[in-house]
Amino acid sequence: MDMNNSIFFTTLTRTSDPDIRLAGYVLQLYHVIMRRFNSEFAWAMAICGLALMVRLIYFFQVKASFPGWDSPTIDPLYHDLWARQIASGNLLGSGPFFRAPFYAYFLGLIYAIFGPSLAAAKIIQHCIGAVTCSVIFLFANRYFGRRIAVLSGLVSAFSWVLIYHEDELLLDSLLVLFSVALIWQLMRAAQKPSLRRFFISGLWLGLASITRPNYLAFLPVIFIWFLLLWKTDYKTSLRGLLAICIGAVILILPVTVRNIIIGKDVVLIASQGGINFYIGNNPHADGATAALPEFGATWQYSDAEFLAKEASGRIGQAMKQSEVSSFFYRRGINYMIEQPSQWIGLVIRKLDYFWNGFEISNNQNLYFYRRYASITTILPPLFYIISPLSLIGLALIFRYDRKYLIIPYFVITYMLSVLAFFVNSRFRLPVLPFLIIPASLAFWKIVDYIRAREKARVAAFAIAFVCIFALTSIDFYGISNESYAMSHFSLGNIYLKKGMHEKALEEYSTALEMAPCVPKAHLNRGVIFFSQNDFQRAEEEFDLELEKCHISAEAHNNLSVLKRLGGDPREALRQAAQAIAQKFNYPEAYLNKILAMRQLKEDSAAYETTRELVTYFPDFSAGRYYLGKALIERGRVNDARRQLEIVRNSPAANVVERYDLSTIYAAQAGYGYRPERLAGLANYELGLLEVKSGNIEKALGFFKAATEALPDYAEAWINLALSYDNQKMYQEALAAFQTGIQLDPANAVAYYNCGLTLGKLGLFQDAADFFRKALELNPGLVQAKEKLELTESILNGSGQK
Repeated sequence: MDMNNSIFFTTLTRTSDPDIRLAGYVLQLYHVIMRRFNSEFAWAMAICGLALMVRLIYFFQVKASFPGWDSPTIDPLYHDLWARQIASGNLLGSGPFFRAPFYAYFLGLIYAIFGPSLAAAKIIQHCIGAVTCSVIFLFANRYFGRRIAVLSGLVSAFSWVLIYHEDELLLDSLLVLFSVALIWQLMRAAQKPSLRRFFISGLWLGLASITRPNYLAFLPVIFIWFLLLWKTDYKTSLRGLLAICIGAVILILPVTVRNIIIGKDVVLIASQGGINFYIGNNPHADGATAALPEFGATWQYSDAEFLAKEASGRIGQAMKQSEVSSFFYRRGINYMIEQPSQWIGLVIRKLDYFWNGFEISNNQNLYFYRRYASITTILPPLFYIISPLSLIGLALIFRYDRKYLIIPYFVITYMLSVLAFFVNSRFRLPVLPFLIIPASLAFWKIVDYIRAREKARVAAFAIAFVCIFALTSIDFYGISNESYAMSHFSLGNIYLKKGMHEKALEEYSTALEMAPCVPKAHLNRGVIFFSQNDFQRAEEEFDLELEKCHISAEAHNNLSVLKRLGGDPREALRQAAQAIAQKFNYPEAYLNKILAMRQLKEDSAAYETTRELVTYFPDFSAGRYYLGKALIERGRVNDARRQLEIVRNSPAANVVERYDLSTIYAAQAGYGYRPERLAGLANYELGLLEVKSGNIEKALGFFKAATEALPDYAEAWINLALSYDNQKMYQEALAAFQTGIQLDPANAVAYYNCGLTLGKLGLFQDAADFFRKALELNPGLVQAKEKLELTESILNGSGQK
């Protein structure tokens, strides 16, 4: 409040007239509000509030309308599973980190506080996103002025791409805040150098790096910027670099040490770099799709590992994640060296993707997803305008003081680090604030030129904008031509996971109407019909998968199952062999091949194939289980025990460590074999071996473990009951018999044995009833007839009928 206003308001409030005095107070309050509203803080709060309002509307609309809101898939599912492990107390996990860990621990903390609540996680991320919009405003206000700051804050607040990613369990929205904080702190350090400011910059760099490691590429660029800033003052540059390194190491070192001690592998932050590098640099790469060329877009870590082992001649041997990563780095580099012209074309393609106004989707189609939030109709895709304006704005920044150069340096460095791999919307998200701010700068610059009527500059600006707009808007590579077929397929998968089979079938049909080949659409339709015991329609769908898409190892494998169940083991064997030929890293297909051979009584061939399976896939428990059974048949009991002990003691598949979601999807869809049952089956077989050895007490322990793992396995309950009976634990035996008979009411022998136990307890009437039931089920069961006659004679002798 200036001096004149202060005197005026003081005069009014001290007058004797109460009305004038009240008016003075009102005017004074109004003046304070207006000054506050025009303050930096008020603008920041207004932008934050507006951004949060838009985000919450989006959140509740999507939550109410999108069927898969509560069913994360692919990367969000991986993060969800990892966070649940952390929240449950498994803080250190096992194996080296495949992905950078910070986001998983951030999400795990939310789960630990609020429970595994997707709503809590997404609302918190939206709140952080709203705060980030204010931080963008504050940064721009500090270094570029109020009007550029306001426009930048508003564009961020209404950016649907930012809002979309904040609503996903993805790390990218956090990196937006980390990027702004890092650059702001670096510019503060450039303005007034101090070890404290350099150190804090290092902390932000470290935090960003343990969220996405490609930020480490920015460290040498920071040093170059220092040298430009202070020229001959090398001491300040070196001190600054050292302080930044210390700050970054403080956060990165614990991750590295954990990988070495817990993961038993020398991995700096995460081991996925080599695989992603090869995905983006191979003869079949398109620069945008996260697909391993040998396995397609649905690859798992086990696929990549098998490929590395096979090419390195290490099938059946352990291979560290760092070795797998190094293998794929070498493959990618070899491609660059051997086919330089093709690689350069691929880089140009990725460069176009990075600056193109079209948002390239990753886990799900962003444009398809907009239909689930009506507010997106007022949130237009702004990147078509931001991209050309930001390039002009970045060029203008080179005319500013040298400390501003860190902004274009960051954009260029980050862009190059993305181009080294592959490009999509979420990967360019962290640099978006430093495209929005230069775009706002360029916008106001042209406004100033127009107001000043500087026609030459306006013309030059317009020509530059039109040319760049054309380059960044034209779809040179057809990336915007993708139909929504895969989106409907993904929606079908959500319904399949939820058991809503009719809706899943509808979505798959819609997808197939849009494209003749939608990989796995016919396959999943077949899975649904299989679960409904409609084997004929299931077979038709699997055949259609092969007819339309030509290659589908899963379809061949499923046909193998159907043919074996239908009594055609020869065709089952052929289909399993086809599946292996199309996908060599497919242990389930080997398993079906073995089962078909066993059905054909080709025991020697089945045994050799089982040994081959265990050699190729030593961690595949089903292979060891069937090898154990084959060894029992050959009388090699001790060798069989060793295999079955491995199976029963095998830990559950660690989805997080192995980046393998296939078993999760299998369980959710009721698809394929169930690996969690193998430990129970191994316990059962070990129990039978102990029975043959006469060690009933030890057998009892195995059968008990089998029933705990397989509560629906009747034979395990019946053998447990027999073991209890042998140990004279008759009440426990009766309880186990009752469970076994409930599960298998047509088992005549179970009724007979239960009758024997009842007789030992003196319950002769009940025993007679069970013997009669056994004979009803199997009239040829002589022992039951003999015991029934004996029991009836006892009953008659005691006067009971």
